[in-house]
Amino acid sequence: MVIRRWFRCYFYAVFLGMALMALPISAQSISEKPNVNIGVLATRGHLYSEQRWQPTVDWLNQQISDVNFVLHPLDLNTMADAVSQQTLDFVLTNPGQSVTLGRQYTLSWIATLTNKTPENTHSGIGSALVVRASSAYQTLEDVVGLSMAAVSEKAFGGYLTLRYEIAQQGINPNDFFADVHYLGFPIDANLYQLRDNNVEAAIVPVCLLENMSKEGLIDKQNFRVLNLKDNSNFACQVSTPLYPNWSLAKTERGSDRLAKQISRVLLSMPNDNPAIIAAGASGWTSSVNLLSIDKVYQALDILPLQQSWWKQALRLFRSHQEWAWVIFIFFIIINAYHFWLEYCFSKNKQELEKTQYRLKQKSEMLEHSQRVAIVGELGSSLAHEINQPLAAIRNYSEGGLLRLAKKLPYQDIVPVFEKIQSEVDRADAIINRLRTLITKRTVEKQLLDIEQLLDDTIELLHFRLQKLEVGIFREIEGKPANVEVDIVGLQQVIINVINNAMEACLTHFERHPDIGYHPEIIIRTNYRQDKFILEVVDNGTGLEHDNPVDAFVSTKKDGLGLGLAICRDVIEMHKGEFMLRSIKPNGCIVKISLPILVTEITGNRYG
Repeated sequence: MVIRRWFRCYFYAVFLGMALMALPISAQSISEKPNVNIGVLATRGHLYSEQRWQPTVDWLNQQISDVNFVLHPLDLNTMADAVSQQTLDFVLTNPGQSVTLGRQYTLSWIATLTNKTPENTHSGIGSALVVRASSAYQTLEDVVGLSMAAVSEKAFGGYLTLRYEIAQQGINPNDFFADVHYLGFPIDANLYQLRDNNVEAAIVPVCLLENMSKEGLIDKQNFRVLNLKDNSNFACQVSTPLYPNWSLAKTERGSDRLAKQISRVLLSMPNDNPAIIAAGASGWTSSVNLLSIDKVYQALDILPLQQSWWKQALRLFRSHQEWAWVIFIFFIIINAYHFWLEYCFSKNKQELEKTQYRLKQKSEMLEHSQRVAIVGELGSSLAHEINQPLAAIRNYSEGGLLRLAKKLPYQDIVPVFEKIQSEVDRADAIINRLRTLITKRTVEKQLLDIEQLLDDTIELLHFRLQKLEVGIFREIEGKPANVEVDIVGLQQVIINVINNAMEACLTHFERHPDIGYHPEIIIRTNYRQDKFILEVVDNGTGLEHDNPVDAFVSTKKDGLGLGLAICRDVIEMHKGEFMLRSIKPNGCIVKISLPILVTEITGNRYG
């Protein structure tokens, strides 16, 4: 009995000793496995990330037993910091962060998730613009500038893909996202804010709406996705094109040998593996090209390491200094030449303006000289016109003196003085018309009775017409109306035209003295609804030059050829037309057309 107890105690002691000896060995074997840190983007919080990705980590631990894989759920900023500080061996994240990390740090991509579609495609990332089903919003334009909830301005599937889609449709992203609230992780809060009427729309990653509905967190029927894309093989509603799915990459700290092992394990994982089901995928495939992601970032001008244009220009300048200096000097020369041309142009413009001013002054002087010449030609006519009232005044004054000498009554003397006053007024009117014609004028238009102007002009030329035995006749068509004209300029034109007509008649008579010739001038005025036409027709020699209105062209012996040129300029200043043409068998017609401002004249002196 004692021996049996002794053997039993000995057996327990040996067993306990073996157990105690075995315990440190097991602990030592576990502690000898190095930890391999895998960082995963926790879009819906740490708990959800562990539920989704811990089965994959467990599978790796089962298949690769010489290391201990540890899962670390992280957000966008802490993931970037961990890669920067080299505390992670592998990273598992969405394609947006794959690009931002891959362009800044040394990452080697191992595998990419595939979707649950018949083709098992690798595209499964995008954005859904969700509104309440009860809202009236139907298109993207309907929600421009409204309050929206989003994950982050750096979130690829929760913001950037939709911003790119907005820009592609020609909508200004700054206007569209004028009131965005960035709520961060977990992304479920975006739909909760929409449900509680705190925002009008929510920008969420694709499939979040469907997953939360399956989990019983929200009712999918209460929401609606705008700008719905046609993806018949994709189970979730999406507002943007789809981009490559989540990918696993090795950091600079990770082992190349271990990366090959992980790649073989993931690519050989069965589709019905619990880890695949928990990840919501159909399996893993080799890493895919992320060019489509690069284009999104480049279009949004946020591609990692993408420098501003002036920094890129400075870098090119430094790397190609010789050509850069040549271009810089050429640019300086071109600008200097441009400024020199501007200076020359400005100087020439000033000279041209001065020249135009001098030409205008000389033109006014020529016009004034031509009017003085006209007055000289009218000298004999004016002397005759003035002599007539002077002779009448003399006769009336002598008659008045005789009546005074005879001491006739007051009533007989007053009419004599009234007639003297009338003749003085007549002489004064002649002098005033002469002064108006010869004065250097400033152009001033006013409404004028053309018929009265013609009366005054013919009265100035009356003596010469009688001396040359030229008959003058008047014809009127239409109802006379006032015309807005430069009075002095138009009278100068009429005098020029009638003088030329008289000289043409005299020349024709001198060339054909034997024929029975009666010189005549007809003045026609035609008042139409929109214009006034004045025609002066003579039966003289007609035109003797192809372009009689050209300056310094004249058939007269002492003529300068300025009269008709000045007439044309005056009429064109009135926005009218001045035309001449010969008529058969002999003679010429001058046609003056002026726009008319209709103001009817009461009474018609000519019928």
